[in-house]
Amino acid sequence: MSNNELSTPRPGRGRRLAAMFSVLATTLGMVLITTVSPASAATLTLPLFAKSASITMAGQSMTVWGYSGTGAAITKPSGPTLSVPQGSHVVLELHNQLAETTSLVIRGQSMPTDRAGVAPGDTKSYEFDAAQPGTYIYEAGPIANSQHQVAMGLYGTLIVTPTSGSSYGSDGEAVVLVSEIDPALNNFAAGPAAFDMRNFAPKYTLINGAVYSATNGAGADLTTAAPNSKLLLRYVNAGVTYHSMSVLGANQQIVGDDGHALGQPYSVVAQTVGPGQTFDALVKVPNRPGTKLAVFDANLQLRNRNRRPAAAGATVSYGGAMVFVTIAGAGAPTDTVGPVSSNLVATGTTIAATISDATTGNHDVTAAEYFIDTVGAVGTGVAMSGPFGSPTVAVTATFAPPGLSAGNHTIYVRGLEGTNWGPLVSVLYTNDNQGPASTGLSVAPNPTNGSVNVALHATGSDVATGGSKVMAAEYTIDGGAATPITVVAPAVTVSLDAIIAAATVNALADAVPHTVRIRAQDQAGNWGTVALITLTIDKTGPVTSNVVASPNPNGGNLGINSSTPAVRVTATTADTASNVIRAEGFIDTNPDLNPNSLPVPPAYGTGFLFVPVDGSWNSASESISVDIPLLTIGSLAAGPHTIYVHGKDAAGNWGPVSTVVLTVDKRQPTINSIVRADPSPTLATSVAFTVTFSESVTGVTNGNFTLVTSAGMAGATITSVTGIGATRTVTVGTAGGSGTLGLNLTSGTGIKNALGNSLLATGLPMVGQVYDVQTLPLYFSTFGNTNPPGSGGTADDADIYLWNGTAFGRSIDASAIPYTLPTNANVDGFDRVDANHFYMSFSTGVSVPGVAGTVQDEDVVYYNAGAWSLFFDGSVRGVGGTDLDAISIVGGTLYFSTDTNTLPPGAGGTPDDADVYRWNGGSSYSRIVDASSVGLDAAADVDGLVFVDATHFSVSFNATTTTVPGLGAVQDEDVVSYSSSSWSVYFDGTNKGLTNDSLDVDAFDIP
Repeated sequence: MSNNELSTPRPGRGRRLAAMFSVLATTLGMVLITTVSPASAATLTLPLFAKSASITMAGQSMTVWGYSGTGAAITKPSGPTLSVPQGSHVVLELHNQLAETTSLVIRGQSMPTDRAGVAPGDTKSYEFDAAQPGTYIYEAGPIANSQHQVAMGLYGTLIVTPTSGSSYGSDGEAVVLVSEIDPALNNFAAGPAAFDMRNFAPKYTLINGAVYSATNGAGADLTTAAPNSKLLLRYVNAGVTYHSMSVLGANQQIVGDDGHALGQPYSVVAQTVGPGQTFDALVKVPNRPGTKLAVFDANLQLRNRNRRPAAAGATVSYGGAMVFVTIAGAGAPTDTVGPVSSNLVATGTTIAATISDATTGNHDVTAAEYFIDTVGAVGTGVAMSGPFGSPTVAVTATFAPPGLSAGNHTIYVRGLEGTNWGPLVSVLYTNDNQGPASTGLSVAPNPTNGSVNVALHATGSDVATGGSKVMAAEYTIDGGAATPITVVAPAVTVSLDAIIAAATVNALADAVPHTVRIRAQDQAGNWGTVALITLTIDKTGPVTSNVVASPNPNGGNLGINSSTPAVRVTATTADTASNVIRAEGFIDTNPDLNPNSLPVPPAYGTGFLFVPVDGSWNSASESISVDIPLLTIGSLAAGPHTIYVHGKDAAGNWGPVSTVVLTVDKRQPTINSIVRADPSPTLATSVAFTVTFSESVTGVTNGNFTLVTSAGMAGATITSVTGIGATRTVTVGTAGGSGTLGLNLTSGTGIKNALGNSLLATGLPMVGQVYDVQTLPLYFSTFGNTNPPGSGGTADDADIYLWNGTAFGRSIDASAIPYTLPTNANVDGFDRVDANHFYMSFSTGVSVPGVAGTVQDEDVVYYNAGAWSLFFDGSVRGVGGTDLDAISIVGGTLYFSTDTNTLPPGAGGTPDDADVYRWNGGSSYSRIVDASSVGLDAAADVDGLVFVDATHFSVSFNATTTTVPGLGAVQDEDVVSYSSSSWSVYFDGTNKGLTNDSLDVDAFDIP
């Protein structure tokens, strides 16, 4: 709606508004109430003018804002109270006559939020349906920079009335609109919009836009109500702080909050109303015509500048937020309130109280009565005595507590004046016919051996059995005579403490549980129930048994295990009456000896401590142990040592000792002999020495021995040390050498006996017997044309040389008569029968005298006392093109190895140039030795062979070095032997001087 629309009314507009509602202007604390008749409710259009005014409040001039329902000037902050019937469609026309934009919001009503607002001089309509009866707030809405507008006074109350009857069945109603004023905001020089609302600090609390009346404290009237009527107070908080609203002189029942009727109303003395909240409260107006009820903020914050001094000669005003409800009528009210009872006490058998009507009518008190636990109708109680006939009377009564059950009872008292019985007053009375309870019993020490006093403690309390003071107590032992316990400071709850003398305790029987009973007596003479505790007398210490030391004997070097370098002592200690709490041990000193004896025995408790195996001293029988360091054991003299062990029980008794003898044996083992295990001289490739010690030992290894060899035995090595107990076998490989070989024990490191004692160093080194080792002869052909050391003549790779154990020589000159082999002949396979009978194979084709054609490298020829013949024709037998580079003939059967990975017919499997095959006659072959099964890898290439059987044979290799299990790198001039899964060196060519590459042993035989 524009300003023009406001200045030029529409036709019939005034008549329509008049027909729709009437304005009832009733001044209730300067609040304008606008009421619309439900009979004409449909669409209601109500104007609100946002205005500013300068007023004087509590003597201080300030600018305030507010709403006017007619456009007239405002005289205070806030706006008129708008009352509309339920079901109305309400249109509020906001006319902004301020210098800044503002808007309107009605809390609790369904309507769009206006974030733009109404500019100065403009008008805007706000519409909603008044669906729910109740009390609501309308106020400035939340637009930009509007936080100060409500505090300046832009707020008011909206009431939606029910369609029929009065609100909540009330006889009348009044609005209590609470808010605050801070003059610092209202008088801010730069204008309220520039004020920082974080600094807002109210100085005045307003009710219905006004401070409390300053006229001699007479107060402002909120409304007038008839006696005994129901007055509805509508509390509305438009401020920023909480207000606790109370009615002095009447109670209030809260029947609605924030526009909602409560299904379960509740009664309060004061109702806290938060900022923006509304509450509806029904007040039953007392029948006191001519008096007033104060409606005030009960939080006692006197925010009207604390209180203002009154004019000269006048009464000082109260201050704070307060208005009054005047009860209609005149004259003194009728006294309908009975006297007040106070100072009620019940002690022993007497009830006493004060009955007074001084403040409730000031009439004479005429009677009083009491009830116990159950209140009957007025006048049906037990009458009390007193000097009745005055407004204040002290009354008493005597009753019989023994007739009551034990425990708490409630006694009620009330008085009478005229026909008015006063309210009940009550007191809790405890009927004490039971004695105190005794709890928390303890005796210490417990168990005890009777050598010290025993402290007895308990707590005596009459709290639950009457509430009287505990005056006395006593205890007995095993039902004997009672001994008094002094109660130092009688009280409802006390500590009961006594000392039972050691002599008394010691006189009690041993190993028998004794019962200590205690009870207490209260001020009423009641003895309480007896509480009891068991006191254990234990005068005998625990018995220790099964003492064991391990390892035993011990030389100070042998621990219980590899990770614990100690001798472990274990035992069992058990008591008949108490738990075992400690155990100790001594070495060679008995704590049970007479203290006057020599040597002086150690004191109990000074030994080395045992620990319980289960980790806790918690039973009468404990398995115990201690680890004595080997350092301690080693410091003891050799011989037997007694370990004494005993335990201590919880009563303080040490038991008798039990013992174990630990034998300290520091004897060291010695070496007795080193002798040959085989005959000497020997041709064996390995020999054994038998080594004997004085006793069983451990830790004997190769490193304890040293070989003593002559020059020809430089390659000899210790291959193993075997055996247990006192005897060892030391095996030495001769490496094909010849000369003398001895074995000495040069070090005792690591050699120990069963007690851990090391081998006695005295007498080392131990020199053993000496072997005379000879080397077996070897016939061989070389890879190239180079003579072995010491061999004369012209070198030829077809010649056969002999190592006789000490020197090389030529056995067969292949080019000489009668052999007459051509110079291109290169022997790569040789098997000797004797000097005039042998077999050969060649690395290439050769013309052999007397043999037709060329002998191929897969053929084998036989020399028989001057005549050559073809023994094996490889091309005819199916191995043509395969070089037989290692041969051995056993019983007329050919065994061979090839120089390539070519599989002979029928052999099967994967071919390998290190495998050994057998010719089965005809053109069939089989694999006899699979090189991989004897530990040779794929790089091995056998070029020399002497075959005995599948588990006994000797070979040489083509490669410069070949890895052999147990031997490592074997040179191409060496010969090694295989015997039942073990490899050994038969001939060490390098050691014998075959160091040139052309001296590779590529064909050999062993006689």
